[in-house]
Amino acid sequence: MKKTNKAPFFNKAAIYFDYFFTFFRYKSSGLFDQKFVILKTMKHFLLFCLLFTISAGARVSIEFDKDRIEAGAPFELRMIVPIQELAEQRETPRLMMRDGFVFRALDSMDTRTADFFGHGIRIRKYIFKLTAPKKVGSFSVGPLSWKVNDKEYELADRIPIEIKKSFNEGALSLSLTPNKKSVYEGEQFSLLLSMRTYEHFEGNVAFTGTELGNDFIAHRSDLKDLKFQPVPGSRTDMESSARFAWLAPMKSGVLTIPPIQVKYTKRGAPKVVEKNHSFGGFSSTFKSISQESVEAEAQSAPITLKVLSLPASLRPVDFTGMVGNYSFEAAFDKSELSIGEALTLNITIQGDGKPGTITDPKLPDFSDFRSVPPENTTSKTIRSGKVITTKTTKIFLYPKKRGTFVIPEITYNWFNPSKKAYETASQGPWEIQVEKGSEEDIATTTVPVPVTVQKQEIETLGQDIRFIHPLNHISSKAHAFYKTIPFWVLLFTPIPLYLLLAAFIRSHRKHISNGALMRKSKAQKNLKQQLQSAKTAMQKNDPRAFYASLEKSLIGFLSDLTNLEFQGMTREQMKETLQKQNLPETQIQQIDSLLEKCSSARFAPLSSISMEVNQEVLKQVEKLCSALEVLK
Repeated sequence: MKKTNKAPFFNKAAIYFDYFFTFFRYKSSGLFDQKFVILKTMKHFLLFCLLFTISAGARVSIEFDKDRIEAGAPFELRMIVPIQELAEQRETPRLMMRDGFVFRALDSMDTRTADFFGHGIRIRKYIFKLTAPKKVGSFSVGPLSWKVNDKEYELADRIPIEIKKSFNEGALSLSLTPNKKSVYEGEQFSLLLSMRTYEHFEGNVAFTGTELGNDFIAHRSDLKDLKFQPVPGSRTDMESSARFAWLAPMKSGVLTIPPIQVKYTKRGAPKVVEKNHSFGGFSSTFKSISQESVEAEAQSAPITLKVLSLPASLRPVDFTGMVGNYSFEAAFDKSELSIGEALTLNITIQGDGKPGTITDPKLPDFSDFRSVPPENTTSKTIRSGKVITTKTTKIFLYPKKRGTFVIPEITYNWFNPSKKAYETASQGPWEIQVEKGSEEDIATTTVPVPVTVQKQEIETLGQDIRFIHPLNHISSKAHAFYKTIPFWVLLFTPIPLYLLLAAFIRSHRKHISNGALMRKSKAQKNLKQQLQSAKTAMQKNDPRAFYASLEKSLIGFLSDLTNLEFQGMTREQMKETLQKQNLPETQIQQIDSLLEKCSSARFAPLSSISMEVNQEVLKQVEKLCSALEVLK
């Protein structure tokens, strides 16, 4: 096969000129057609110069029928040859397909154009009708070859073609990808969010649907690492990826993660707009290309995940449902103390299982000690691409009597998915020596209410009755009532009372007309009703209903106090909204922590939730709501 040296060079030059004017034209969208006339004139001028040059050399050029070739759309690639230069012995040109391009047909037509000096030139156009691939990016077709006079000529090795996305299609695509194809029940996995924008993307991205379903415990990312970078091989497209959330399934089987939705702004398809102008009695019509900004939506595809059941064999009797890699520590702060002193048991559990959720170990019998509600602290941190949850528990014990006490060991177990086996850690036993204290009698004796106090109160009441003086005798002397001071007092007293009553009615009407004030006035009443529902659920030993009522009471109380609707917001959205209300950061963190506890407890195993924990969470909610009264 023989090759020409001039044809490929000039052919590629024609393509690059076409690319340049295509790019410049679309970057200048919205200008009047006079400017487009100038651009087209310049384009044709250079193309004619190219044809003139080609007529002295290879005499072949290539052009496209449109400036913008869109994905999956039909287009034409035209090979132009002066008719006077056509050889008698020639075959049909051949164009090899690659990169997903589809060949539909080959036509030809004769037409006339003008050279650089304005002389007419008859040309023949070989029209390759093609369909672009459905992907966007930089692709190519070729080689383009032609057999003339029994000699094969390769006119072009590869013809580059830039494929764009249609303006009628979305300008943003997103997807969620789990880092594991299958997980165990309770095992943590992460979702990678990938986003790509195309040239007609403008911005204003807002997540409208981020619910991940009720079958998972989730920790969402703040997406601080979501930074866009140019797509290799593209001048306009951008892409980014970051971890979106960490999840743990609450049951086995085939589970589905619903799609997430976003709204954004894009440029619509170009439209030709005609405008009429009149000046000095003359009128003219101008055309311009307009691309309006429109609101669009995008969503990811749903994810189907296979969740494996935990093995039943070798499962510990006191297994609490934790799945992951955990560490367990437990220790007393002292081994010797006196009666009246406090003995503190410190327990620290850390692991990468259910985000924000750690169950308590089974504790030994502390019947020889008095105890108070424990102090629990739970925190989360991102480490090595995982959410690490740490729970610290402080248990305070007060000895009832002296002696030597042996506290048996405390064990904690979990299922390690990487080893596919159950693991157990233990601490103890401990020997505690209790000595007699100086306040032992006070610590072990209940002090009754003194009888003398009750008697004194009764005697005082008797004295009050005994020293009541009799009524004074009313004088029989008659006086004219209208001449007395009480008469005038009674006469003018209704006037200020009337004014006070009118002011009260006016204030009451204003209060009723103000919806925000009405919500604030009923906030405490609604809170008491919801908390009563929570207490009823706790008495019935229904933890899920208890935490659902607590969550509803806290969200409803915030909504009533601020006249804002927090229902349906994500926790991150709630934090941002509360910050705008000038709420202290400590209270915002308390609200977020309690909502997270409620959400986690609703899906935790029933056996892992104790009555003491429920009572403590209820107290925290009541205390926090009392502090939030300042929002009124």
